[in-house]
Amino acid sequence: MKALLIAVDFDGTVTQRDTLHVIVEAFGDPDVWDSLEPALHAGDITVEDALARQFATVHATPEDVRELVAARAPIRAGFVDFVGWAHAAGHEVVVLSNGFRSVITPVLADAGLGDLEVVSNDCTFASGGAVIQWQDRGPRCDVCDRPCKRAPLTERRRGRRTVMIGDGISDRCVAEIADRVYARDFLARDLASRGRPFTPYDDFDQVRAGLARMEAA
Repeated sequence: MKALLIAVDFDGTVTQRDTLHVIVEAFGDPDVWDSLEPALHAGDITVEDALARQFATVHATPEDVRELVAARAPIRAGFVDFVGWAHAAGHEVVVLSNGFRSVITPVLADAGLGDLEVVSNDCTFASGGAVIQWQDRGPRCDVCDRPCKRAPLTERRRGRRTVMIGDGISDRCVAEIADRVYARDFLARDLASRGRPFTPYDDFDQVRAGLARMEAA
């Protein structure tokens, strides 16, 4: 099999729980997201709008956040071995997230994966409040009319087949252009409701086995 570009969502995909939800539960107001979720799924507000409103309620230091995420949002089973297998097979793995580099980088570093490319937004945490820094992702998406994950993936494809592994609403647009999609949770339900093909997964051992079968075919 020719080299693949494998894009992996972070929150709820690399990690067993969404780190953003974990942070808000501990240091912010979780009711804000619940109140915004219907409008978000209906397309009346963007993910960026919802996150900005939610994280305006978060008060925590970077050390507080790192300790919390390590304790309550561990890496999903098989991810470290999956990355090792992918690199050995000549595939490129990129973490493509709508979350925050200040959260993602320590998690990957603690797992020995500090060299993985991370495409994400960022957030400055402080006891006085959290401030989000949005990444410039180039042209707005023709489908969702926002700076979603589609542009960064398209920029990195360079003629390669792409695999998308995700779970959430921020993965919808990029799943539409990937050659193969592994989905769980909201993304799986959404794709199934629209008749879009995907492969379900619970851990990265299953993803690795599926891609290895592609190699052998």
